[in-house]
Amino acid sequence: MIELAKKHVKKVLEVCGANRNCEYYPCHFDGQVCLWCYCPFYPCEDENLGEWVEKKDGTKVWSCMKCHWIHKPDVACEVLREILELTKDKSIDESIDLLNNREMLLKIKDKVIKKMEK
Repeated sequence: MIELAKKHVKKVLEVCGANRNCEYYPCHFDGQVCLWCYCPFYPCEDENLGEWVEKKDGTKVWSCMKCHWIHKPDVACEVLREILELTKDKSIDESIDLLNNREMLLKIKDKVIKKMEK
């Protein structure tokens, strides 16, 4: 494998695999897929995946500490597949603008949940 390819594969594995080099690994479970280190659906407010918790100052924050869903390999890949399908004919900036729409993202989440239930 040429050096450029090796560097690229290393990046892909760090982002898409179980990034054991990360100081926070595992943040949810051993063997998790780190593709969605920062969940695109946060805060999803889906009580099957997380919960509102009270901070020391009394304000509430969404916690997905117990959520394993987005880190499962099949789910992570399906979320990526849905996002790529939605953005396939768009520039990166257009894609980010589209995905900045919370309703659009939550539709993707719900679609993937339904697909994974089958």
